[in-house]
Amino acid sequence: MKTLNFGNVTIDRIQDWYGALLELTTFYPTYNQAEMDANRDWLEPHFLPVKGSLREEMLHLSLHTFIVRTGSRVILIDTCVGNDKKRTVIPDWIGRNSDYIEKLAAAGVSPQDVTHVMCTHLHHDHVGWNTKLENGRWVPTFPNARYIFDKVEFEGWANKQDDHGLDGAYADSILPVVDAGRADLVASDFALDDNVWLEPSRGHSPGHVCINVKGTKGQALFTGDSFHHPIQVAHPEWYTAFCMDKDQSTAARNKILNKLCDNDIWMLAAHFNDPTAARVVSNGARRKLKV
Repeated sequence: MKTLNFGNVTIDRIQDWYGALLELTTFYPTYNQAEMDANRDWLEPHFLPVKGSLREEMLHLSLHTFIVRTGSRVILIDTCVGNDKKRTVIPDWIGRNSDYIEKLAAAGVSPQDVTHVMCTHLHHDHVGWNTKLENGRWVPTFPNARYIFDKVEFEGWANKQDDHGLDGAYADSILPVVDAGRADLVASDFALDDNVWLEPSRGHSPGHVCINVKGTKGQALFTGDSFHHPIQVAHPEWYTAFCMDKDQSTAARNKILNKLCDNDIWMLAAHFNDPTAARVVSNGARRKLKV
């Protein structure tokens, strides 16, 4: 993704993983191949393998962190899977050992530079680098950062730590941050300042939020897992097998699309492949991405 420059705010992305996750028919219970094919004209080649490609039946996703620089603040949005985490759900993510920190360094960010970590929700592929393994203990990776967690999201998982969406992350990537005194549990309309604020987008998880970022020359909405693949821009009624409340998640997508469509606001989703940053535009009776 190319750097987005909003005047007094810049946004970059580092990619930690890209690959085929699950079969589309497994991930989307209402998957329809004809509807997917009808949108190939704008999905290919960035967001959908060309028809006839290897493993085209799979959902291809990116895991990445967004770096938001605003004034003296360096903010990370969602922190991928992390290293050395004992996961069970996705084979590629079990005991992962990636060069995430080196990629941050290449983008000009050291762990000590980070002032805030903001998580759209607490699924294991969004919180992994919150912590690192040090002398057998999980400690915050970013020692000077405040970690911003939606309070409803945090409390909503407290008694469901074995859920497949967490896959052990509550114990190794969330609680150690709280125990270290680095976490702020906030309301769904929390504002860090005039440039960065939350808005609720419940449904995929109990306290899922989107993150607004606005500069003097531009604005973006980080949509987390409200959308996993751009096909949901055209078909917001496609919920995932991992959505806690399918009706609520569909309502959240429709609200987001109404906000973004044909407006000068960038959409930055947690799993859209490069170029990632796009605008939502009308496409007949439906919508599509313009990159």
